[in-house]
Amino acid sequence: MSVDEPVPPPFAHRGMPTLTTRSPEWEPEVDARLARVGTRIWIVADVFFFAAWFFAFFYLRALNNNYDWLPAGTTHPTRAIGAIIVLLAIVAAGLYWAGARAIVTQRATARLFFWLALLAGVLCFVVQIYEFKNLGFDPQQGGGFPSVFIGLKGVWLFQLTGAMFWLATQIAQARPLGDATIRPKSVVTFGNFMLFLAAIALVSYVVLYFV
Repeated sequence: MSVDEPVPPPFAHRGMPTLTTRSPEWEPEVDARLARVGTRIWIVADVFFFAAWFFAFFYLRALNNNYDWLPAGTTHPTRAIGAIIVLLAIVAAGLYWAGARAIVTQRATARLFFWLALLAGVLCFVVQIYEFKNLGFDPQQGGGFPSVFIGLKGVWLFQLTGAMFWLATQIAQARPLGDATIRPKSVVTFGNFMLFLAAIALVSYVVLYFV
């Protein structure tokens, strides 16, 4: 009776480990569920974070101690520039959603939408920086409105920057056999955060420029 020697796995002779079984947490369905739950937790926490800024806006506006809510020489920034920022944020979110929906059936089209979304996001960043440099008032003079305006728009811009880096990773993973094509549901989940940022931009525009 002869005994067959076991065949060594690939690369074993080079001292490299071989993955013989797939970890369950890397399965596409499990990964999609984890991404969905994690993104929802992040967005809910972010809602409370931005709610604090809106509370500060209405609270300081109502108090108006020493008439310091709008100091002398302080006016609302140009509404047209604010509208462009909101429009670009909405366009970036919409383009990303269009790309995420097409990632499985039309990968090339999805990458195009992702690149356009990234371009819209970068333009949004540039316009926001331009607005900061052309506010029409000096934030260093203090006051309730200037402080809330710079703080709220500043933290939103910071999160937009992070989202653009996140979007860049999605573009890199949308290549053939990339992670985005293997786990398309996880790709769609990121679109929820893009929509959230666009919604915050819209609400901020209404509050900061019209109230």
